[in-house]
Amino acid sequence: MRSERGFALLSVMLVLALLAVVVTEFSMSARLESSMIRSYRDGVLATHLAEGAVQQALREILGPGTVVALDDDGSLSFYRTPDTGTGSTVNVSTKVARLPRERVPLGAGEFSYRISDEEARVNVNTASPDRIERLLTATGLDKQTRDIINDSLQDWKDPDDLHRINGAESEDYYLKQPVPYRARNGALQDAAELLQIRGVTREIYRGVQDHGGLADLVTVVGRDTVNMNTAPAPVLTALGLSDAEVTEITSTRARTPYTAVPPRFAGKGLGVGSATFRIEAEGRIGGEPRAQIVVIVQRQAQLSSAGATGVKATVLSWRPSEP
Repeated sequence: MRSERGFALLSVMLVLALLAVVVTEFSMSARLESSMIRSYRDGVLATHLAEGAVQQALREILGPGTVVALDDDGSLSFYRTPDTGTGSTVNVSTKVARLPRERVPLGAGEFSYRISDEEARVNVNTASPDRIERLLTATGLDKQTRDIINDSLQDWKDPDDLHRINGAESEDYYLKQPVPYRARNGALQDAAELLQIRGVTREIYRGVQDHGGLADLVTVVGRDTVNMNTAPAPVLTALGLSDAEVTEITSTRARTPYTAVPPRFAGKGLGVGSATFRIEAEGRIGGEPRAQIVVIVQRQAQLSSAGATGVKATVLSWRPSEP
């Protein structure tokens, strides 16, 4: 009898231990599933918040400001100029009030966004090899690296499979890489496509420490003019401006933005306004960024059925932000 009672006790303890394991496993599975659902929900909410940030940015872009310039903190602002009808180039403008851009509360989270001028960059699809050469020189690259990148970029864009002296094409270079691929043989569709071109390393594209990279200097869309109010010095240098002219432009616009291109800079591919902008939007849940998107939009004139002229925004690119 004592032996049977010991066996029963042992059986009960074994069953209780098994039940404890089952309950623990079920609890862990439930917590994991709950965490996955919460993460998915936060991601969806953050994406909607980032999209809301894009919509607010569009309100600024489609506002009355026709002159685009930089503030002291480097953020983009819009200025309205009086219509005097005299064609004067005197710098007289009124700054358009900005909407809040940082940590704007909305619903269960908040959003932030940054607007940058896409026409403050060199368009690598339309720029001449000489302009690309001057841009690469301004970034501090050595002659051999510049020649490889410039020739390879031209080979990437042209429709044939004949490589230049320092260039590369599919058969002789790209298809021999560890992960083979072909040259586009056409216009670049995104600036990050430069990373696929021979000679362009991630350090050259992204920059290192205090030295900026090509990502902040080039674009693949927009008009073939550069906004002298927002363009960085290397971009102005790429247009063929001398160091003295670049210094004059950057020092003058720091005091007040140009409302018209001065006659001495005519014919150099400069402008004072922009039609193409980059919006970098972020949605936050619980103070943590959960979704980031990059949108490139172009402001265009629109004629209504009543004959009135307005503006609209056309989305040229919409993608998640790179980590």
